[in-house]
Amino acid sequence: MFQDSEGVLIANIPSYMGGVDLWQNEEENLDNFDPQSIHDKMLEVVSISGTWHLGTLQVGLSRARRIAQGQLIKLRFSAPFPVQVDGEPWVQHSCTLKISHHGQAFMLKRAIESSLGHATAIVTDVLENAETSQVITASQKRALLQEMALRLA
Repeated sequence: MFQDSEGVLIANIPSYMGGVDLWQNEEENLDNFDPQSIHDKMLEVVSISGTWHLGTLQVGLSRARRIAQGQLIKLRFSAPFPVQVDGEPWVQHSCTLKISHHGQAFMLKRAIESSLGHATAIVTDVLENAETSQVITASQKRALLQEMALRLA
């Protein structure tokens, strides 16, 4: 773990604090982690260095640091430790927490008002599923999304 770490965040969606993508970073092509997907049943673990770091994440001036990715995450606490799950905080005493994917729920999403916006959302979802299913690579998905954005602009 990083020396200046003050927090560890575990997520299974690419959105935190109102839309911050914690998993995206400049080194994503250089590390051994897979792209994040809501369809892969994987959990992503990142490190933050405090509240200032959270603020810089919110405005796009910083990135969280990737630590791990897996289907089962184990955390061992040897002393009382503050924990928060889905907005609910508590002090956790000595234990081992095991976190894994458990089912999947449908989520509400803002309605897209234009047919072009709707088509864009569908294509984006299809490309995300294709990447998750390893039909296309992450770089192919990015290239297709960039080409689509250029043509639709």
